Amino acid sequence: MQQRNQSSPLAPAVMVHFYRGVMDLATTWRSRVDGTTNWAVVSAGSIASFLLSDHRHPHLMALLGMFLAFAFLSIEARRFRFYDLWSGWLRLMETDYFVPVLRDNVIEQQLQWHPLLVADLRNPHFKISWSEAMGRRLRHNYVAIFLFLLLVWLVKLLPPVNPMPEQCATFLDCASIGPIPGWLVLTGVAVFYAYLLGLVLFTPKLVGTGTELIGRHLLFRRLVAPSAQLVGFKRHRDVPFIVDGVAVAPEED
Repeated sequence: MQQRNQSSPLAPAVMVHFYRGVMDLATTWRSRVDGTTNWAVVSAGSIASFLLSDHRHPHLMALLGMFLAFAFLSIEARRFRFYDLWSGWLRLMETDYFVPVLRDNVIEQQLQWHPLLVADLRNPHFKISWSEAMGRRLRHNYVAIFLFLLLVWLVKLLPPVNPMPEQCATFLDCASIGPIPGWLVLTGVAVFYAYLLGLVLFTPKLVGTGTELIGRHLLFRRLVAPSAQLVGFKRHRDVPFIVDGVAVAPEED
């Protein structure tokens, strides 16, 4: 391996410790991401069990479950943006530092990745927007949760075959909540699920299996993406305008 000054940021000992530190950050935030999914699953299951255990329990609880699941999804999207940041740094070190070392036992002279990492350490940038994170987590985890809650709600709204005087006789009557008519409740739920469908269909998708396993070229494009959002309010001015053939457009907050 080529000898370098001991104070160099590329010294193997420094890079190993830095990699381990970022790996710990990514692992911690990954567990936090999975934690909100667990909360959503437990909440949905508990609400479904409560609703279907007795016909007198109001269907409003299913709507509350949808609200809780969306709240958990929003929290998870924020956490996933941080996890995506750390995992991107890890992947960059794997593709452009450890691969040359393992392949040739030499650190390459053309360190295009190094100024990218330094600039991102100085002024960290999210690589995906909040809506992109929402769509990704929705596609991977929350679609099943929301469909499950919708099914439970629709089953709860089915009128009994022989309704008692105090029971609702039609689907619309069963969907009403106090003074709110059933058609308005159904319209609100339909709009909400149309919004979820839009997140699934129209938010950008990462190519491959995720940040941890994307290729080197896509990784570089994400690092210099024109739409990258600042963590804070400082502008990203340290990255050259051309990195490995990928153009950098002016940054916006």
